[in-house]
Amino acid sequence: MHDGWGEKLHLFTLNGVPLLSTLILMFISFVPINSMQFNYFRPAIGLICVYYWILKRGNVFGYASAFIVGFLTDAYSSSSLGINILLMLLTASVTYWLAHYFRNSSFGAIWFIFGLVALGEVLVKWLLLMIYVGRFLPLWEGFFGYVSTVMFYPLIVLINLKIQNKFLPQEYIDE
Repeated sequence: MHDGWGEKLHLFTLNGVPLLSTLILMFISFVPINSMQFNYFRPAIGLICVYYWILKRGNVFGYASAFIVGFLTDAYSSSSLGINILLMLLTASVTYWLAHYFRNSSFGAIWFIFGLVALGEVLVKWLLLMIYVGRFLPLWEGFFGYVSTVMFYPLIVLINLKIQNKFLPQEYIDE
């Protein structure tokens, strides 16, 4: 049987919900703050969302979505084009691998694993940026972003969970 155009459009829309919600949350977090101190404390919303959606709904959020999130993060940030793309794709790969082991774990375990993934992301980004600029960069700038990312993880997960429950029906999730 052939699916009607309405069903295909509905399925396409459902597949786009995780990416669209991630982009909206990222753009909200990109609002300029008129303080240099608070700019260091900006959480990596894209990283949280990539981790969450791949861990919970990897069938609708894949490498293409992670690439788009990384590209838009690169476009907004002051780092060179490609660093955040690489980091989001690495995060997606690690999360797909971890999903086999931790998908049904407790929230505390998933949060702890996210803290380790985010720490790895900060260290790899720090190393890549040092290679790119050709000089030593202080790690503390990335550390404050890491702390804020881990601190804001439960809030962003709660928002994503509400979006998931509202827009992705249970019968669609079980497929």
